Amino acid sequence: MIRVRVPNSAMVGLVLLDSALKSVYSNSEARRILAYPNQPPKAPGAQFSESIGSIIQKKPDSSDCPMTTHFISGKRRYLCRVFVLEPESNGNSKAVIAITLERPHSVLSDLAVRFQLTDREVEAVQHLSEGLTSKEIAQRMKISPNTVKVFLRLVMVKMGVTTRSGVIGKLITGAGGMSTNTDTMR
Repeated sequence: MIRVRVPNSAMVGLVLLDSALKSVYSNSEARRILAYPNQPPKAPGAQFSESIGSIIQKKPDSSDCPMTTHFISGKRRYLCRVFVLEPESNGNSKAVIAITLERPHSVLSDLAVRFQLTDREVEAVQHLSEGLTSKEIAQRMKISPNTVKVFLRLVMVKMGVTTRSGVIGKLITGAGGMSTNTDTMR
């Protein structure tokens, strides 16, 4: 029996496949994401396997991994990461493929918690990451451009950066998992 604990499992779908690409484990969030708009099955079936196949498209090997793709389920865009887990050296296990499914904005919410950003600051950073100017952000948030600049300055202070591109850099390093706790001390 495989026991898997996933932090914040309400937001991350997890699927484990055997070497024949058959599901050996999937959490409820993964089944919900892949079944949308239908009700998720209690156990993975043929439709679940088809959905997985359409996302990963070919059997990955360790040279392909980790592999990252995006897909749409309903109106939501998801980030899919595929990893090949090597078999144990004692030969008691087979290679397994792990797949995580998550909303891309979870990186932004992780940074919001890490840097204690307010909801409005997060909203400004989200628009900044879309490449919008202060004036365009102001129009979307229904505030003045000067207020946007204040929000972004506060974000920069909290993140320890001095430019708007520095904020984007924090988003990128947060998305790649390369950030460390020392980033908050700079």
